[in-house]
Amino acid sequence: MVVLARIDQRLIHGIIVNQWAPALQVKRFMVVDDILCSNEEVKASMRMAKPAGTGVSVISAETAIANFKAGKYDGQRVFVLVKEPETLIRLIEGGVEIPKVDLGIMFNEDGRTPISKFIALNEKEKGDKRDMFNVMRFFGIGLLKRD
Repeated sequence: MVVLARIDQRLIHGIIVNQWAPALQVKRFMVVDDILCSNEEVKASMRMAKPAGTGVSVISAETAIANFKAGKYDGQRVFVLVKEPETLIRLIEGGVEIPKVDLGIMFNEDGRTPISKFIALNEKEKGDKRDMFNVMRFFGIGLLKRD
């Protein structure tokens, strides 16, 4: 089951591992990205970044949807990490149950404009964020677990 989904372009990093994971009692980190899932170097670095005793998957949105539908993660506390809101919308539309979304860092690049100190969005992402507000019960913005 998904305990939290986070949009953060850094994906697995120190704050995720040292603050979020223990607080959420995470057993699996799931990085969902259609490009990174075929990059073996990135996948290896994600495996090295995870805490001992946890699993990590770096998979496409299509694979994530299929795996959740097949019950592959039943009984696991899964922390979903994505780089863009669009990926989460695809998961939700594919039937993945996501109870909460947290917005981490989205860099001010590629035509994005800042909406806060740590978040910059382009026009499509602003629309995606509005779409998520309409389907989510909880949507938060937090750099650290306590934010």
